[in-house]
Amino acid sequence: MNRFHPVGRLLASSLLLALLGMLGTAISTQPARAMAGLTTQPISPNRVAVNQLLGQWQAKDPSSGKIITLIFTPENKLFIVLPARDGSSVAIKMGYQVNLTTQPMQLDMILSGSKAMTIFEFTSQGKLRLELDGITPGNTRPYNFTAKAVLLSKISDVTTLPKNVQVVEPEKPKDKPRQNIAEQFISILNRYQQAYYLKTGKLAANLEELGIITNLDSESYRYQMVLQGEKGSSAIITAQAKISEMPSYIGAVFVSKINGKATTVAGICATNQPSTSPPTMPQLPNNGSSEIQCPPGSHLVQSPPK
Repeated sequence: MNRFHPVGRLLASSLLLALLGMLGTAISTQPARAMAGLTTQPISPNRVAVNQLLGQWQAKDPSSGKIITLIFTPENKLFIVLPARDGSSVAIKMGYQVNLTTQPMQLDMILSGSKAMTIFEFTSQGKLRLELDGITPGNTRPYNFTAKAVLLSKISDVTTLPKNVQVVEPEKPKDKPRQNIAEQFISILNRYQQAYYLKTGKLAANLEELGIITNLDSESYRYQMVLQGEKGSSAIITAQAKISEMPSYIGAVFVSKINGKATTVAGICATNQPSTSPPTMPQLPNNGSSEIQCPPGSHLVQSPPK
């Protein structure tokens, strides 16, 4: 596989995303729209091909040896279930659309308004063949399968998530049509940290402790993650732009007490102007606000600079 955004290398494999490689290159500025031949309503269960697709599919990650699970639901939701080192699991939620009238059949994967187009088929042995090589928003749909197409085995017709699986969904922008790729990555890592704190009562010191493997280096950004504060009371991840025309970012997860109960507060700050240096450390919310306080020269990613 070619280069992927760090989210697309959570387990450093061609299998795992490729599926999340859809976060890794230029994301389409247009929201996903229905396409001719693609289902936009819950898929009818009486079609053989759809019945065959619905349920849980698994494949072994070629790099880590761990099992990755894809769950297709009748409501056009796709969950990618990733194993953590402590034995728990995290699911990344996205939407999907299919076109069953072509050969090969077509699959669109949709995450935060971005659509990546690919193809799939069922083999004579009942496996799901899914093309993932180079599948990113803006790329044309492949016509044929490559040698890197993934084969998944169906393990169940159940379309619900297993119990105790933490669902991770990148936050949708409020005042912008889309998020920057770095914002997507930091948003997901913030949520991983919050889920980790909920489970262990502490913040993770590094990505390995979260069970994520990546080199934290992409074509456009260099990332760094550290603990700060007394007894690791906050975790930050910075995204330092490698290109002078792009902004830099800092994400923060704080451990705070609300009504005497420990909880976490997270947010992302971006430089107001293009910069190759991330903002300095944000501050905890004050005056009853639920938003972190960004330092001068930066703003919350959901709020435009003043």
